[in-house]
Amino acid sequence: MSSYKTIAKSNGTSLKKHTEDALIISNYLISSNKEILQNWGELNGIEIRPLLKEIHTAIFFHDFGKGAVKWQKEAYKEEPHLPPHASYSGYFLLQNETDFCSHLACISHHSLLTESSFNNVPYPKDFNKEYLTKFAIENDYKISFDIPWENYFGSLKNFKKKSQSLDVRNKWNNQIDTYFKAKYSLILSYLTTSDGIASKIEEENIPNTDLNSILIKWFPSPVDIYRRIIEVEGDKELTDIQNRVLNVLSQSSTIFDYSKPFRIEAPCGEGKTLAALLVAKELLNQNIINKVIFTLPTQVTSNNMVQEFEDEYGIPRDWIGIYHSEVMSFLIENTEEEQESDFSISSQKFWNLIYSKPFNISTIDHLLLSLVNGFKYAPRAFGNILNSLIIIDELHYYDQHTIGMVGCLCEILRRLKIPHIIMSATIPAQIKEKFDNEYQKIQSSGRDNKGNEKNPFIFEYHNSEIVDNETVSDEFLKLLMEYDGQNVGIIVNTVPQSKMIFNELKQRFPERQILLYNSQFMRKDRPKKEKILRIFGKSLFEELNQEEIEFCKEHGFDPDLPFVFVGTQVAEISLNNSFDVLISELAPLDALIQRGGRLHRKMSFNNNEECNCHQCKRFNNKHTYKFHIFDTGEFCFPYYTPKDKDGIMNEIIENTRKQITENTLFTFKTGIKMMDNVYKNEKMFSEFNADISFWDAYVEDLIFGKSPKKSEEEGGQLRIQTRNIKMNSFAVLPQQFEYENDYIQAEDFIRKIYGDSRFSKRGKLNFEGINEITKHMIKIPIKQYYKINSNKDRYFEAYKIIKIACAEYDFEKGLVNLDDQENVY
Repeated sequence: MSSYKTIAKSNGTSLKKHTEDALIISNYLISSNKEILQNWGELNGIEIRPLLKEIHTAIFFHDFGKGAVKWQKEAYKEEPHLPPHASYSGYFLLQNETDFCSHLACISHHSLLTESSFNNVPYPKDFNKEYLTKFAIENDYKISFDIPWENYFGSLKNFKKKSQSLDVRNKWNNQIDTYFKAKYSLILSYLTTSDGIASKIEEENIPNTDLNSILIKWFPSPVDIYRRIIEVEGDKELTDIQNRVLNVLSQSSTIFDYSKPFRIEAPCGEGKTLAALLVAKELLNQNIINKVIFTLPTQVTSNNMVQEFEDEYGIPRDWIGIYHSEVMSFLIENTEEEQESDFSISSQKFWNLIYSKPFNISTIDHLLLSLVNGFKYAPRAFGNILNSLIIIDELHYYDQHTIGMVGCLCEILRRLKIPHIIMSATIPAQIKEKFDNEYQKIQSSGRDNKGNEKNPFIFEYHNSEIVDNETVSDEFLKLLMEYDGQNVGIIVNTVPQSKMIFNELKQRFPERQILLYNSQFMRKDRPKKEKILRIFGKSLFEELNQEEIEFCKEHGFDPDLPFVFVGTQVAEISLNNSFDVLISELAPLDALIQRGGRLHRKMSFNNNEECNCHQCKRFNNKHTYKFHIFDTGEFCFPYYTPKDKDGIMNEIIENTRKQITENTLFTFKTGIKMMDNVYKNEKMFSEFNADISFWDAYVEDLIFGKSPKKSEEEGGQLRIQTRNIKMNSFAVLPQQFEYENDYIQAEDFIRKIYGDSRFSKRGKLNFEGINEITKHMIKIPIKQYYKINSNKDRYFEAYKIIKIACAEYDFEKGLVNLDDQENVY
């Protein structure tokens, strides 16, 4: 085969052209991040000049394996079956680069290195020697074909075997350790980004004259990012914690100072998100980071944060990446509404997966999985984490297992001098100890900008239950009648409880606007309900536009009139409403404090005589903002159940009950003391075993570890268990629901989607088809699924993968005809 025939892509792009394109892209990425790389090297004691050379060499040789005659022949076929090439490329790289990190990056640029790597790779026979030799010499490299392939693969397998020995690997200070993985992942990140973008510009025939402007658009430099967010605070008056964060940063003088982590404690509505972005702005200015990774507990809060970043802080939409297990649906629905992206939906998902955007939003689970072989491209994500500011928000939301996992994550971040911020409104002292000595601690003073101590509401405990003998209690009804004409929030602990209360209130108060929201609504409807709630919240403080008014009225609500909200724990972190009165079931104190953040939100006084905010001006008579808490009886589902063997949750609930009766006037400082009095049992956070839960897998996966068994999108916990799942669930399709302005049966719906050429081809769903079905599905507990289906599986015979629940569904109530009282939320 003559030399000019050697290609790197089936579209005819030559190996030389593709390699040169990748190097041009790499040079841009390195030059725009050079100071960041130098600072990272100084922080971690790694020489950057040799590292940059290793990146260059890895990129130059990454596709040399495609010079194999067999690969070339297959590439020219209409339906090629291409043999492996990455491991062959390493044969040539190893002759020119002795550092093994660059070699590993080269041979893994299409795969995840695991314990089974190279076990069944066939040896190549013939190569286009003339082309490869000439190309190498032109670029000051030398290659030989004389080394036996069995020797090369033998050395690879020997290295793999040796590297798996605990004698040479551990977390820190060994041949294979966290620093080794960091270096390998950083090289891999630059290599795969350069390779991927080179392929894209070649496929789309983008001329080299346009390449620089394209790269600036897709991968803005830290300088460009800084300039864009230099006024991220806008015209807002900075809060106490925001000013204190800026004060700490102003006293920093070295890159080691700027890289120190923060622990921020502040109540709801005090601007923790903006405080974190102010840190990000300064770290961008100081060339410490080139990315921000913002992690949240749930998909809902992650989705909402995308909108907040864009609307509230002016961050361009194409600079924001988001990833969680249902991200495809989010991207499809956003693409329908917004300007078309330069990247396909599947490409957006991929680049979001590896944290490649300037601003990245994900669940905490995905960040944790990026540290081990949690998914195929985890090492690439790890490489991008290295130069990022990591923000871990809503720490209070997690159970002791996930908090333990976050502790392990932060130990890695501290070792690698990766700046990060732990944020929460309520952190018990026992958890603070995990994030103490090396952290810059910012705690709200609990005062407003005028020096007043904030006391936005008063606790009022009711020694009775909201539901009495399967109907709402008289005491609860009396409260609702007392607060007629006000915006009332009702938060209970389980879905069945919320539905029962909603149904009874609709019957008793047919004239009132009542909105139900819990976890058992279709994905397509959840954003609509959240938007209605946001509009009601906005209407308290500013004028609504016509589109917002019409949207509410389209769904049966008038934002000019008061409303009643009935919901579950989803309201604790996903709603920015400010109710006039809040009624809740008893729950652990941290959950109650979060719920309380939805009552007279952001304000200083608990009554309208002292407070002069827009919300208070609506009242003609004296009004006091009260947080009514009803007891739950012997147990407190789903927190304290008959299965709680050690009694710790019983103690937490009992301590909470005591604290809210002894401390009726809530302030932030009082809340801290209350939290410490509730969470004082040392056993509460001592059961997490870091080695078994995280470190064993982490060390094993430093290189050549285990393979992930199940992807996030398939619902798997994967390599590590990021959370303790108390109740497993199924995604189900209701038997009957509204579709295209008419009611449809599940079986007819499935037939319709599979028969629509927009959604399916040859009986296989495309992304849009998968989205069209899944956005009409609901997650319910497995036990509940079998109960409503009379202990049988229900599915459409031709499509058994889609489970059906024998229940109707509507936008107002969610699933109906479900009579069991399984305690879910």
